[in-house]
Amino acid sequence: MSKSSRRGASTGSDSPLNGTARVDHSIVSLTRRLRRGDIAVIDVLDLDERTASQIAACRPSAVVNAQESISGRYPNGGPTVLAEASIPVIDRAGADVMNIRDGSRIRIEGDAILRGDTLVATGVQLTDEALDSALEDAAQNMHVQLSAFTANAMDYVERDAALLLDARGLPPVDVDLEGRHVLVITGGTLFAEQLGDIRTYLRERKPVIIAVGDAADVAIEHAYAAKIIIGNVESVSERAMRAASTVVVHDPSGADAGMTRADALGVSRTTSDAGIASSDLAVLLAHAQGAAVIVTVGMESRLIDFLQGSNELNAGTFLTRLQAGGTLIDARTLAQVYRHRYSWGTIFGLLVAGFAALGIALAATPGGRAWASSAWASVSVWLGLS
Repeated sequence: MSKSSRRGASTGSDSPLNGTARVDHSIVSLTRRLRRGDIAVIDVLDLDERTASQIAACRPSAVVNAQESISGRYPNGGPTVLAEASIPVIDRAGADVMNIRDGSRIRIEGDAILRGDTLVATGVQLTDEALDSALEDAAQNMHVQLSAFTANAMDYVERDAALLLDARGLPPVDVDLEGRHVLVITGGTLFAEQLGDIRTYLRERKPVIIAVGDAADVAIEHAYAAKIIIGNVESVSERAMRAASTVVVHDPSGADAGMTRADALGVSRTTSDAGIASSDLAVLLAHAQGAAVIVTVGMESRLIDFLQGSNELNAGTFLTRLQAGGTLIDARTLAQVYRHRYSWGTIFGLLVAGFAALGIALAATPGGRAWASSAWASVSVWLGLS
């Protein structure tokens, strides 16, 4: 079976597609408005799996990308995610496509994007065959990206060694993590499913939850309130923020990232100007505070994940995982190995219930009563009571 047939329907189509345009440079902002049947208009070079999964979960009728969804630098998995979801992609539509008014009705005919009878832009349909060819070519360039990633990792060590190795510059938090299990929840569409997979662990271990940005809202919707929220909190709900003991306002780019809103709500907050991803800051914080186990939900763990997106930030993620070492475990792995743990109280209760059931059964039959009487007589003689 070919790669194309494994993915299912071809992304190419001769049938016109009509829909409401949802246009945004920010995927996070886009997916808040994107609905089933809309046409997503994005500006992303080398679409990664996480971003594509966020888009696919909204079930748009098509995706129009101003840039190349796969440039050939490395075999990024985003286009494959959309192909498996049977979502057509019009690639290389050009920067002008981002000038389409959000909420307007547009139509896709072949490679053309139209508003009414006006041609807005022309792109290239990303068919299964073109995607297969691009992935094969990109696989040949992996060594180049790996070299660049290694160089970025070295730059990161030189610049932020104090933060990574000595925990200098980490924000203070009002939550005791010493010896505790800690759950770090970050973005992504699959992390809600991962939470369901480890619900037994969550119920029994009751880990301290650190949520990164908007993940706090999804967590609280599943009845898991975050004790610590780290990252951009501009769009985090008031309910989630008030449930947290500490909010750490953080943006690697140095932006405000919701400080004014946190102050307006009167929640306990601190700030961090660390130049690493908020999810990495959460892991380093838990590790430095002496967490016994750090479970990550939605974080990168494969080599290809580290090569996608910002090489500088991903180099920080890679080194953070090395620093946390044996305390770190991915939720997907945990779901495979964690087994239900029964407390001593539960075991004692089961024993009592078992003996009670046995006593009732013996008392309910003549033979059982005779056996119990004989057993008691023997025990009495042995103990010297008769």
